[in-house]
Amino acid sequence: MKGLKDMKKSRVLLKLTLTTIIALSVTGTAIQESKPELIESYGDAKVSSVLRLDEHVRIFCDIVELPPVIGQNIPVCINGLKPADNAKDNLKLLMFLNDLLLSKNSEPKEIVLKDIRRGERFCLIADIEVDGQDLCDLLIEKKLAEKVIEVAPSKKTDSTPAANEGGYIATKSSKVYHRATCSHAKRMDAAKAVTFSSRQDAEKTGRRPCKTCKP
Repeated sequence: MKGLKDMKKSRVLLKLTLTTIIALSVTGTAIQESKPELIESYGDAKVSSVLRLDEHVRIFCDIVELPPVIGQNIPVCINGLKPADNAKDNLKLLMFLNDLLLSKNSEPKEIVLKDIRRGERFCLIADIEVDGQDLCDLLIEKKLAEKVIEVAPSKKTDSTPAANEGGYIATKSSKVYHRATCSHAKRMDAAKAVTFSSRQDAEKTGRRPCKTCKP
């Protein structure tokens, strides 16, 4: 009799254990599904040497601090930049970049890739700084290219904290938050932007501060 009771008790415990496991699995899945998907950022890296440019305005370079499989002859697209669709229309842009990045007659430049992300076809996307200046802003200033996106003021965003200098802003898919006055924030799509009234509010979402504007 005692053996039978022990068997029944074991079965009950087994059922409870299985029920708990299933419940936790379902709950975990629900939490995971409700969590917004963020684009992975791989931080910053210093370019060791620029090798060449191509007609799509991709900058091929070596990055010693990265593994060779992604650090040698790797193409990098300039984040926020909209080049022309063909090499002919990009000629002035490519000539300028060639003189800036590849000319043997000029002083070596310090080139840093910031907020690196993965693009399509084994290409990196990054904000590129040349001697501390944002390359995208420089090219736009010289009217050699256009911004991919503009943050246009609207009735919905004018009253948000990021509409003034004291606010903080990020895109819904990014792990980085910025000051509203940051050069990267100026290239955000207003429809995809989220704002925060404080650093603490931004960091509660798992985001880290921008290394350019240092909010």
